[in-house]
Amino acid sequence: MKYDLQPLRLPTGWEITFNNFTEYDINKHSEDDLSELNEDLLQLYNKNANLTVDLGWYPSHNKNGQYILLMIKNYDWDCPLEKVMSKSKDEIVNCIEKWVNCGFFSKYNK
Repeated sequence: MKYDLQPLRLPTGWEITFNNFTEYDINKHSEDDLSELNEDLLQLYNKNANLTVDLGWYPSHNKNGQYILLMIKNYDWDCPLEKVMSKSKDEIVNCIEKWVNCGFFSKYNK
């Protein structure tokens, strides 16, 4: 089955590096479509703040996995500013939309 891309509210200033984040939800859809869940789901970049928001499912294609969402500054992958691990797609979407809001990420824009 083919799923549409997950709608997200992204303000100006964020570029989509890659997007494989679909509307597939393991809690609502068949486990036959686990190929929708992999380590490279979504990456957003804000050049002005030098911030990256990265989303993946770990381990890939595994029903027992979970989303891992990171906010990274200056490509320092060893020290994420924010990290959320969850099986809840709604929680992940809410976090992404919160994190890309200037009122949230401006604390890291120094």
